[in-house]
Amino acid sequence: MTKVDIASGCVRVRFSSWERLAVWRDEVVVPGSAIKAVELVEAPVGQARGGRAGVLVSGVLKVGYWGLGTGVRQLVSVRRGVPALRISIDRGVAGLPFDEVLVSVRNAAELAGVLASSCV
Repeated sequence: MTKVDIASGCVRVRFSSWERLAVWRDEVVVPGSAIKAVELVEAPVGQARGGRAGVLVSGVLKVGYWGLGTGVRQLVSVRRGVPALRISIDRGVAGLPFDEVLVSVRNAAELAGVLASSCV
């Protein structure tokens, strides 16, 4: 499962070995200055929409890139029954090829509170 750490004004998202195959990277580091908004999402599987490049188990799991052709690209690793953290990103500041990171983590509520108070 994905792990999220907050340190030195940045958010670091680390992917498990099998998730790396779908997202084509080991981790993503988002600088605090690039974070536009943070949101807790209780039912995240339905939040990834549009074209995709990744793994989909309908209604259960989504891992990869979503939103291809919609204008909002998402880096996604979500599971049914596990809340998610949605981080909206300013692509120009972050230098990343997506607009949102949507990741399921058990402590999503805690992380959302910390990020909302410190970065946004």
